[in-house]
Amino acid sequence: MPPRRPTAFEVSFPDEVDLPLETLEISRGNLNTSAARSSSPLKRKTTADESSDAQQRAAKHALRLEVAYYTPPRGPITEETEDYRAPGEDPNPERKPIRVLYNFCVFEPNDKNQLVSLDELETGEANRQFAAAGIVLLDDEDDEDYGQEDGADAVGDVEEIDRDYLRLNDVSLCPFDYFTNAPVFVETQFAIYELRGPLRRYKPFFKEFLASRGVARAIVMRAMVRPQERLKDFRIGAPEITSGDLREAIPYIREVLEENGDALLRNSPLIKELLTSIPNTDRRRRTRPRGRANPQRSFLGNPDLAVLKAENQSPTQVTPLIAQLAKGYFEETLQVVGPPPKDPTRAEIDTRKAVALRFLKQSIARIRTQEKRPYGHYVEEASIGGEVYKTGEFVNRPPILPVEVPSDAVLGDFFWFARIVYFNVDNKTAHLHWLEHGSQVTLQEMAHEQELFLTSLCEDQPIGFIGGKLSVVYSMDPPHRKDQYFIRRVYDEQGPSCTSLDQDRMNLIFRNSPPENCLSCWRTDIHNANAEPSISEKNAEVTYQGHKYHVHDFFLYNAPPVEGSQTPTGPAHIGYIQSIRKHQRGRAVPKIEFIKVGRIGDLRGIQQDENARARNLYPERHVFLTDEKAEVLVSELVRPIHVFSWDFFLDAAELKRWVDYSPYHFYCAYRLPSLATESWVQRVPVRKTMYICQFCPSDMYRREHREPEFDAQHAGKRYQCLDLFGGTGAFSQAFAEGSGGLLKPTHLIEISPSAARTSQKNAPNVVTYCQDANVLLRYFIKSKANHEVEIPCQLWDNKTPVPPPMEPGNVGAIFAGLPCQSHSGLNMFRKAEDRKSNLILTALSYVDFLRPDFFFLENVPGFLKYNLLAEQAGRHRGLARHGAGNYGAPQNRIRFFLVAARHGLPLPDMPQPTHDFEVTNQLRMQLPYNNKPRVAPIRTTRGTAAHGSISIEDATGDLPPWDWKHPDKKNASPNLKKLIDERRRKNVPVYACDHKKSHCGPEGVVAYKHEPRTSYQRQARERPTQDLQHYTRCLLPKTVERVVTIPLEAGADFRSLPDNLAEWQFFSPVSAVGRNRFRGGLYGRLDKSGYFPTTVTNMHPTAKQSKVLAPDCLRMVSVRELARSQGFPDWFCFVSVNDNVVTLHRQIGNAVPWQVSRALGRELRAALFEKWKRKPPPAEEDVEMQ
Repeated sequence: MPPRRPTAFEVSFPDEVDLPLETLEISRGNLNTSAARSSSPLKRKTTADESSDAQQRAAKHALRLEVAYYTPPRGPITEETEDYRAPGEDPNPERKPIRVLYNFCVFEPNDKNQLVSLDELETGEANRQFAAAGIVLLDDEDDEDYGQEDGADAVGDVEEIDRDYLRLNDVSLCPFDYFTNAPVFVETQFAIYELRGPLRRYKPFFKEFLASRGVARAIVMRAMVRPQERLKDFRIGAPEITSGDLREAIPYIREVLEENGDALLRNSPLIKELLTSIPNTDRRRRTRPRGRANPQRSFLGNPDLAVLKAENQSPTQVTPLIAQLAKGYFEETLQVVGPPPKDPTRAEIDTRKAVALRFLKQSIARIRTQEKRPYGHYVEEASIGGEVYKTGEFVNRPPILPVEVPSDAVLGDFFWFARIVYFNVDNKTAHLHWLEHGSQVTLQEMAHEQELFLTSLCEDQPIGFIGGKLSVVYSMDPPHRKDQYFIRRVYDEQGPSCTSLDQDRMNLIFRNSPPENCLSCWRTDIHNANAEPSISEKNAEVTYQGHKYHVHDFFLYNAPPVEGSQTPTGPAHIGYIQSIRKHQRGRAVPKIEFIKVGRIGDLRGIQQDENARARNLYPERHVFLTDEKAEVLVSELVRPIHVFSWDFFLDAAELKRWVDYSPYHFYCAYRLPSLATESWVQRVPVRKTMYICQFCPSDMYRREHREPEFDAQHAGKRYQCLDLFGGTGAFSQAFAEGSGGLLKPTHLIEISPSAARTSQKNAPNVVTYCQDANVLLRYFIKSKANHEVEIPCQLWDNKTPVPPPMEPGNVGAIFAGLPCQSHSGLNMFRKAEDRKSNLILTALSYVDFLRPDFFFLENVPGFLKYNLLAEQAGRHRGLARHGAGNYGAPQNRIRFFLVAARHGLPLPDMPQPTHDFEVTNQLRMQLPYNNKPRVAPIRTTRGTAAHGSISIEDATGDLPPWDWKHPDKKNASPNLKKLIDERRRKNVPVYACDHKKSHCGPEGVVAYKHEPRTSYQRQARERPTQDLQHYTRCLLPKTVERVVTIPLEAGADFRSLPDNLAEWQFFSPVSAVGRNRFRGGLYGRLDKSGYFPTTVTNMHPTAKQSKVLAPDCLRMVSVRELARSQGFPDWFCFVSVNDNVVTLHRQIGNAVPWQVSRALGRELRAALFEKWKRKPPPAEEDVEMQ
């Protein structure tokens, strides 16, 4: 059977098919042959009747497709009407709304709902009516919102998603765009719809429609880009296009020439030769009216949206190493920058597989004949089956026989691997330190086939269970022998992390005599020792979980469960140790007697005088002693904290340095009778020389004393740091703040012009590239290799050349906040061909090229489904999920973080939560391999964090209040009129929300409502700002009226609106709201004592994130309030090149929360400081990895 030839659809839309792409030259000679399409041979019909030709061609197309019919789905179907509004849509009265129709099909209602090709919408009889149906979404700008949150489980079949399922009547086809890779649009009387993702049953019809048009588009675009190219030089990076494919594309090319009239196109040698090579082709004749011109072009006025469109994305560029690792795992044809790696021949691959398979079968065969004769006592060697095994040798543990060995099997599928520690003759066992094959850890198939990982597990096994010896070496590079394995890292499943070997510690343990020579047992002993309280009478201290506690120490202990519940709420409680009671008969765990300590921030109802307020600069860090005493078991302790008297600090600046240094630093000014004190007059100032532990402060001061020296040594290194996909630069700037300036961003790459300008405004010393990261990667690598390469331009004006390229060498870190849409479990509507899905490869290519010391990657938890990590690029790494609320941000936002470090550098710990937050279960991770259990590298137990959660009031309560003006007050209810008048008497400013203007609200320098009352507010206002940006987007008058009418009550929503303000979706049982039993959400008012939902890019009263009304103002939340939800300080200003508030929302919603980045920076500083403290003399090399 001859090889299958690709169709034109497969040539033009390779991402839609599963065939491998091949490059094939098309010469003039084969154009004149009568080659046929593979799907069905067709001969060219010649006739003078063009209309008849078109109809016959349509009939032939129809014959290729099986007759199929549209079957309405189960559940309600919404008919499109003039009043219909898609969720989150705020239509512009001056133009039709543009929506997306997903899982769509087109059919003929008068013919039993038979499915029809889109061709029929142009060439079918004029009296026929066509309809369409599918799931309705907003256009692509809202695609980002599905990336900001991530569900625990993705929905398997989008056809069952509970969205508005819409039927469209009297559908027209919009003109096909042959000059860009724009999608297909249809138009109805009420709206324009982008067709995205056909229904499975409709897919053949859509493919048939796109096939010839796709070939025509490819030719037209090639002629425009290469106007002098001739047919003999024409190539398409896809399967071969036959002469039959070209013949069917020519009518569409003629149509382009007739309608466009572009001289460049008409004079193209490629076009001319095509038209003369295949003469007398049929001409298309439209018999039905078209929709309006391609609406995609309307986005050209918004450069921030235009650069994100799929048709404007550059091909993914990768380095040779990343190309090799990614081979076979990504659908896109990757562009390799640099000399491609030499691919092994088929013979070499077959030989390698045969050697591995033979070795596997021989290993299993040895098991069947092996004798089991252990002897000796605690010894370092033993004879098994006539072969001597020694301590330190590597062996495998056999599988349960019999087994079948498939041809693609690897040793890791059948054997456990171990290192012999010692033999015990008394019980005839071998003590084994277990290893994992790379295919069994997070890398899976991406692991090197010869790599083994040390684990923390060891075990006694019967000697006879040893299957045979393995040749294993400790090495950073794979051995050349294919029957030899290598170890270079330790794998911790609970981390989960892969860290470099601590060779010095290993050698120290291995020199001990059995049974003290087991590294895993040594670690277990240390863990067990820390897990049990230990009292030292000499120092009057107790040690527990690695922490030491002394008399006069302050400490955190587990908050008890609230009454009527088994779960605690709020942060850990604080105590002040008075005595430590040793073990007593019948009680195994010692106790601590202590004085209860309260937080000033919890005394919300007490009026403070001016002197007290002056000392209450950081209420969450300001604690007070009480006269209450209690006891607690040592097993309930969390950790020590450090507290000094207010009078100890010389000034406010020294106090600020103290609280900024660590989240576990507090200060104390008063003693009160009890935690529930109701009167401030009962306070007693504490002494400057308040008794504190004599041991802990000395250790702390030694550390602080050495930190200036540590900073001075690092200051001279002048690291380069790149913020990749940097957005506003918040990730790297907040990280630099947390690390004390160790790693400051020096370069930033961002494709969005507005976000790049924002970064440039707030960090003018950072070199900013406003360009596609793929384009810049090629520019950087080609420039480094001294190749001639075109200098890209900044996208904010398409004129200014980008700055000189970054070069490898002394690169401290790369920060990469990948676009979230393509990895989110909630974004079921993402497009398969979206190249943003492959930006992880671009990021890893930057790592491969620049070779940074550290790599920090952020994305939604759904990113865990990608197994391609950084180990193969010479990194060791750890990963975790972090919730913004657990680190002091007032919102529920879960993100995945991967931290990688170059071998030889310490891997920072993942920061543990510092704030008690009610959402904890989402911090567990399900690793995407081998059905492993969920892991929890981040502590999720409530009642153990040092601080309480930050509420909306804590974060934004000092911002000045203001309202939207009611657009038609005479129609307002009496109660609403009364409320509006009352707020006006209180001097609450009112601003008219004109939808024709860019924004609504106060501008420039705005006075705050009052002095900062929380640490959060104080930190936000540390630097002055010239533009608070405390304004909102402008909405339509009817939407404004609904917002103003919602009561000023927490949780109030659309259900409080009168009937005259109801929208279609409020009462229709077939709307998404109706199918959700009209539960609340739309036009939702925030609770000032609660927290923000995940901050997303489309903030609208009816959007996916519709709980957007300010807690105590008659308006939606402002730009600054949203910025505060992400932790942005007030001096940080946002820029929109087209003066669009939604653009500012997008920048804020796409950012990494400031507090999380700062926590990661603190951990890096701590890791580097600890390594620096242990640093040996310069002649030696420190091999400590963690």
